[in-house]
Amino acid sequence: MLGKLLKYEIRAMGRIMLPLYLVMIFIAGLFAVNMRMSMSGNAKALLEKFALITGFLFFAAIMAVGVVMLIMVIQRFYRNLLGTEGYLMFTLPVTTLQHIISKALTSLIWIVIGIAAGAAAGFLMVGILSNIPEFMKELQDTWKMFFSTKDLAAKVILLVILLIIGIIESLCKVYAAMAVGHQLSSHRVIGSVGAYIGFGIVELILGNILSADNALFGKLIGAFNQAVSTIPNSVLIQLIIVSVIGTAVYGVLAWFLLDRHLNLE
Repeated sequence: MLGKLLKYEIRAMGRIMLPLYLVMIFIAGLFAVNMRMSMSGNAKALLEKFALITGFLFFAAIMAVGVVMLIMVIQRFYRNLLGTEGYLMFTLPVTTLQHIISKALTSLIWIVIGIAAGAAAGFLMVGILSNIPEFMKELQDTWKMFFSTKDLAAKVILLVILLIIGIIESLCKVYAAMAVGHQLSSHRVIGSVGAYIGFGIVELILGNILSADNALFGKLIGAFNQAVSTIPNSVLIQLIIVSVIGTAVYGVLAWFLLDRHLNLE
């Protein structure tokens, strides 16, 4: 059933996000073509104006993708699970945890696709504005260098893992904030925003407590850091562990409130 949920969610978000990604890539290519033509064309002034317009459109497309993605993440969770659709969704033979996982994985998939679309737009622009054979040669050299340096490859892999877990943590944080705000009888949107801000404040306070040299937790964290410091890329590993803990805390909170204290009235 989780697979069916994922299939439905991916299609629902894809109907909006996929066209936006394609438009962003198209505008990136159009902007690069105008820039190239303005550098060598006869009607240079007119082409520079078109390049300026398409450059603005490309920037607007990037902003639109980010804003729409945020709206979709919030809307899909709030409307499906906390709104009127929640009466239907929670009658399905699916656990609350599976509902949360399907929302988080779908959002993660489309965010990753968005990052890939942004990278494709960047490569398209560079490829059009530069010499194609030289660009391909530089790309091949970079690829070979990446795989010939084990430490660099490991660092990149850890960064990718950190990015993915960080995205999931942010999604769970948003879900938990909405679940907390929905416990109120009124002003639930304001309550959700307040809960999200409150989570940030708590994180700052805990960070200060855990980093204090004279605190018990500080000593424990110091011992942990000393033990992990012998591992290559220890800082990235520590950040990954912190993100995993944050994901677990926010995920459990969202699950607990939806599973045990769901209020659809």
